[in-house]
Amino acid sequence: MRTIFALIPSHLDCTQARGLGRKLALLLSLSVGLGLLLAPATSEAQQTPPAAAATPDPGRFGVGFQSSWPAYGLSGTYAVNERVTAQGVVGAFGSLTTLSGRGLYHFQKQEKYSLYGFGTAGIWRHSFQFLGGSESETSPGLGGGAGIELDWRRLLDTGGDGSGFPPLFSTIDLGFVAASFDNYNFSGLVIGAGIHYRF
Repeated sequence: MRTIFALIPSHLDCTQARGLGRKLALLLSLSVGLGLLLAPATSEAQQTPPAAAATPDPGRFGVGFQSSWPAYGLSGTYAVNERVTAQGVVGAFGSLTTLSGRGLYHFQKQEKYSLYGFGTAGIWRHSFQFLGGSESETSPGLGGGAGIELDWRRLLDTGGDGSGFPPLFSTIDLGFVAASFDNYNFSGLVIGAGIHYRF
């Protein structure tokens, strides 16, 4: 547990630290459980021919929008290889400012879609009004889950070669996130969505 508590900011009291530590332990347990459940799908996915994959070619960039609390805002993606995509999200909407990163692992690839698992980590700043004054606080946040990525070019393809539609990809995912502020603690299941144009 020392490793988990090392991630907790020093300004939290003992009760808050234990609560966040439990959330992080639950997140780790869910991630391991998800990995064990998806192991059979991974071996099947390795039999899928690379030519049929909906995931991007290595080195390909994408830009778009990602919404998956607590990571939401303008987004950039980079295909590290055929299975791994790195994503950065910068959001400054409303009272919450975010700077976060996501890592996606595509464990099952098909012609028109891809199934993936993801992890996210970042820094969130919450600004609010208190007794006539402006206050703010900053907290780290962690999350993880799984989702599906749709290749709209292949889904809407009428010509058979995928060239009649721009290279738009959307994601839909379900995950667990945890972030803790002094005045607002959040953790739970969330649904996320995003859309990106790939170059």
